[in-house]
Amino acid sequence: MVACLCIHGFTGSPNEVKPLADYLREHTDWDVLAPTLPGHDHLRHLKNVTYKDWIVFVDSILSQMLKEDEEVYIIGFSMGGLLAGWLARHYPQVKKLVLLSTAVNAMEWPQLVENSKQVLAEAKEVKLKNNPMFKRYHKKVTETPPASTLQFEKMVALARPAFEHIEIPTFIAQGSKDSVVPAEKSVQFLMDSIPGPKELFMLEGSGHAICHDKEADQLFEAVLTFLQKDLAVLNVK
Repeated sequence: MVACLCIHGFTGSPNEVKPLADYLREHTDWDVLAPTLPGHDHLRHLKNVTYKDWIVFVDSILSQMLKEDEEVYIIGFSMGGLLAGWLARHYPQVKKLVLLSTAVNAMEWPQLVENSKQVLAEAKEVKLKNNPMFKRYHKKVTETPPASTLQFEKMVALARPAFEHIEIPTFIAQGSKDSVVPAEKSVQFLMDSIPGPKELFMLEGSGHAICHDKEADQLFEAVLTFLQKDLAVLNVK
């Protein structure tokens, strides 16, 4: 059996990777998991959670998957990419790694919060206040405990060195219009750090949430092709 662990980002939810997870379920008979990280059921719960809780959580899930499945892949989005990289470094049994909009720099989230606060302060038009993107960032800025940002920074510091030890095939996807993760900076770091075989997939018209953007279908097809490559036993629906 093939299994795939999909990990969402900081202050996010499984919805960030749900379209890709659903696509994989639809086109294969794989066991695809997209759990909710500790503290992410509601943003106010993050105040009681540390980066170690996130690691222990995904570590326990992956350990069980490795016991039950022949082939295990990991997909990580944003901070989930950091957790995915950490897992891949410590569990060589993992066969392939997919990194989506990976947040490899500690200052990205704090800067996003500061930028969002400014936008919120200046927002006076009703049209902007009703915008879905505006509402999402408003929720994050107003409900995310300040101390949680420090936990994100600690996760970055812990995970960055792990990429230097990843030998398994890795798929790196990045939106060129990402306003959260600097595209060129992130891609350069991952391409330079990861010693194993790599594939880079740039989405020129997409932002940070690439699983929900206009080029998502192309991304999903490319991810599945990458994961299916060299797979000895594959049952496709």
